[in-house]
Amino acid sequence: ETDKQQFASAPCFQRGFTLLEAMVAAGVLSVGLLGLAGLSGMSLGKNVDANDLSRVTNLAADMAERIQSNRQRVLDYNGDECSLYTERQYTRMAWGDCVQWSTLVANSGLLTAVGTVAVTRLDPDPVANPVTMNRFLVTITMNWQTRRNDVSTVRNKTALFTTIVAPE
Repeated sequence: ETDKQQFASAPCFQRGFTLLEAMVAAGVLSVGLLGLAGLSGMSLGKNVDANDLSRVTNLAADMAERIQSNRQRVLDYNGDECSLYTERQYTRMAWGDCVQWSTLVANSGLLTAVGTVAVTRLDPDPVANPVTMNRFLVTITMNWQTRRNDVSTVRNKTALFTTIVAPE
């Protein structure tokens, strides 16, 4: 027999895909695509959070560098929001740093961003004890809200950054 005759005599279910097989394949493909669509939305939300955290980290690093450059007057940076204090409570350099940093935080693009600085003495006061390293623990706290998107709601976020400053 020739190949044509064998093909013609073969049962009809062996000739290719049936409609049922095609529907099952389309169903499996659609479930996979729906899962991928859900993951892309979550990925977008995580990217926005990572961008916010990068901005917060840069702002905290900026203030830590300002304090490091004026390390003889570390205690002048202790306090809540800089905008709540008057210039008389700071040295000129600390006041300028505080005002500039407050402006950076306000213009960062973060929702309701607030930055605070807390300074704690780690070693005894050098006036009372001349043998001291005179180190300070500087804690920079950043508070902000995340943006609302299709897959998440607004959340309050806080990040703490600490460093130790020792005058020269």
